[in-house]
Amino acid sequence: MRPTDLVIGPASPDLAESLGMIGFAAWEQSAFGQDDAGRADRQKLLAAFVSFCHEKQHTLLIAAAGHQILGWGAREDMDNIVTDLWVAPIAQGQGVGAALLDALEGAIAKQGFEFSQLETYAGNAGAVSFYERRGYEPIWRGMKFSASLNYELDKVRFRKFLREAV
Repeated sequence: MRPTDLVIGPASPDLAESLGMIGFAAWEQSAFGQDDAGRADRQKLLAAFVSFCHEKQHTLLIAAAGHQILGWGAREDMDNIVTDLWVAPIAQGQGVGAALLDALEGAIAKQGFEFSQLETYAGNAGAVSFYERRGYEPIWRGMKFSASLNYELDKVRFRKFLREAV
């Protein structure tokens, strides 16, 4: 169920800190954060989220209801790869992530790409299930270094065809 007044739109530079805090809060309560076992420097990770949102704000879409930002997603290189999808813990399970993913996929398809790709932590059962329900299929799994966490993670890459091949 989506909030009835949910709006998806571009981010503005003045939102970097708020968006970074949402991303960090979502990470912290996710399987990523739960399985971290204190390995990540949380202050540096929060700073990395804020920095990313500031530097890459032109690649971000936000989801808001009224004046409250509920989540954001990004295509860091403006290609067919969704690099980030973060929903505030209070808004999870309400369709915010689905709305953001729909908008990101729409932008990818509009650029002429046939499929969308994304990666997540393989141990994040909620995210894996969410992406599979949204039509994504796993195409790779392996260890990948995370610069923001400063250690390797077991990752899974997904792909979803967005339309019939011409």
